[in-house]
Amino acid sequence: MHGNAVRARGARRLAIAGLAAGLFGLTACVVLPVRIGPAVAGQVVDQASGKPIADAIVVVRFDGRYDDVLPDRDLIGHQEARTDASGRFQMDRIVRPGFSAWPLFQTEARVVGVMHAGYRCASPRAVPEAGPVRIALTPALDALDRRDSCRPVSAERGEVTAYMDEWRTLFADSGAQPPDGNERQVERLLAARTLLGFGENCSGPVMDLAVAPDGARAAFRVAAGEGARVQRVELASGAQTTIDVGASLNTRLAWVGASELVLVEPESMQTHSLAMLASAPHVRLWSAAQEASPAAPAPGWSSASRPRPLDPENLNDENDRAWRGRSFVLARTLDSTTGLPADELRVTRTDGSRFALALPGEACGLPGRFGRPHYRMAADGRSGLDLRFVDGGCHALRIDLESGSWQRLDSASQPTQCETARRIPAANLSTALRGYMRDVKAALSEGGADPAAAFVLEIAEAGETTAQSRDFAGNRLSLRVPRFPIATPLRRIDVSTVGFARPMASDAPSGLAMPEPL
Repeated sequence: MHGNAVRARGARRLAIAGLAAGLFGLTACVVLPVRIGPAVAGQVVDQASGKPIADAIVVVRFDGRYDDVLPDRDLIGHQEARTDASGRFQMDRIVRPGFSAWPLFQTEARVVGVMHAGYRCASPRAVPEAGPVRIALTPALDALDRRDSCRPVSAERGEVTAYMDEWRTLFADSGAQPPDGNERQVERLLAARTLLGFGENCSGPVMDLAVAPDGARAAFRVAAGEGARVQRVELASGAQTTIDVGASLNTRLAWVGASELVLVEPESMQTHSLAMLASAPHVRLWSAAQEASPAAPAPGWSSASRPRPLDPENLNDENDRAWRGRSFVLARTLDSTTGLPADELRVTRTDGSRFALALPGEACGLPGRFGRPHYRMAADGRSGLDLRFVDGGCHALRIDLESGSWQRLDSASQPTQCETARRIPAANLSTALRGYMRDVKAALSEGGADPAAAFVLEIAEAGETTAQSRDFAGNRLSLRVPRFPIATPLRRIDVSTVGFARPMASDAPSGLAMPEPL
């Protein structure tokens, strides 16, 4: 339920950055500061008569990827258009900031929303690489039938205004108003506080989660000593099978279709040419065919080509079968107990009724934006699976999307590994804890600290906090400051400032390493 969209996670960014760095050694590659989606053309017609439908709203989502192994897609953006009198629409190429390694960064487009009065909304479909896309709409039986087929689009504000205005009208959603300035300020605060939480700074014991495209099976990787093991789960029966994968902390789980589970190593793509990207090394952990044929060869690393996973719309839960006409919105508020962001899932049923579910803990683990707001939906259409930080660790959960009840899929009890130190710019920390940082700066000023010097916050388990800084002569200071106001695994925060840290006095005895000059 990373749906939450806020976590454009560091692990994934580092992987993409590493890929881009590796590409500098390939003479055929050029690293571009933009990501470009293809132009799209198509026509909307009545399914029964074939007659063109004018003034239909069409929304296209543009994604990018570096390979066909992992189902993760990088969102480039959305565009919308209205059909003309002949039912045709045209969208120019979309250009968004962001680094991409041409020609290794492959882009694709798919229609994720088509809306017209009197018709059911179209199911998502991929746009062919060559030629226009043809979309046939079916007349709706009534307003309820039309609602059952139409769902909102997870786009940035301002990208699909016409479509979302029409959707709100369809659901009479008077409460869905554009956010005001205060709401945007709260969003910034929540995003900043995420950096201090357990989901961001802790890992394990569950390290990865993957759900089969049909939602019938799931697999998660659990840290085990120096290695790891994979648990495959039949979601209908709950039956689990353990697979020992050894030391594989840098690999990712992926489903190739509904009945083949593989382990891939994304980092290996840095040394592959364009022609070899489709055959990155992988380990086949399980397949239905192999289980049916005991004589099949044992799993092992291979670079052989294999079928591409299902179409992106299935991997992103943007089909009617999984959503069943419902819409989901992930709202974030402050938890009064911990002071960290709390996730609330707001659901709108096909009849327009609404309810809200409090999601447990914090989002954690490797990023996997297979859908919003949940990581993946199970085949029952009622439960979603996610990695959440609960019970003192990152665990694989199955969450009932009607009652909000949840259960752990894993029984892992290995210790959770948490980072205890982090470097955070003063401006970012002030966004997360504005009043607190104002009090800290006041305490530093009263204690004679140089406001231009970087400083360190040392946080005890009970929250008592000490600031390590320097005076104007460069001598070290240790000052008591107000208690740290929120729950965090961090025990040290290096607060960088706009100014430069003064050089440390040679005769200042201390066992604490002071911040380096910026």
